[in-house]
Amino acid sequence: MMRGLRLAAVAVSVTILGGCGGTPACQELQPYEQSRLGKRIEVPEGLDPLNPSRELTIPEPSPRPPRAANAPCLELPPSFRVEEPPAQPAAGAEDGSDDS
Repeated sequence: MMRGLRLAAVAVSVTILGGCGGTPACQELQPYEQSRLGKRIEVPEGLDPLNPSRELTIPEPSPRPPRAANAPCLELPPSFRVEEPPAQPAAGAEDGSDDS
């Protein structure tokens, strides 16, 4: 009985931790990114033509540069790591020049 519970606990833990890894969803190619403009519907003779005002118009994408392939997901929270600026040399430190 105890062995079964331990085995179940390990299986659940592995499943939960396994769901946390892998490629974030935003870096995978989305189905809408593969879409292409299709042909217009041709109405057979004898039928009423389609109403052009009822067509869905898809706007052109905004002219911004594409995100880098290694850019983090926009859905992910920002990193809380604070990067320290490089150390500045002291005011009286030698800069390698000889003033004498």
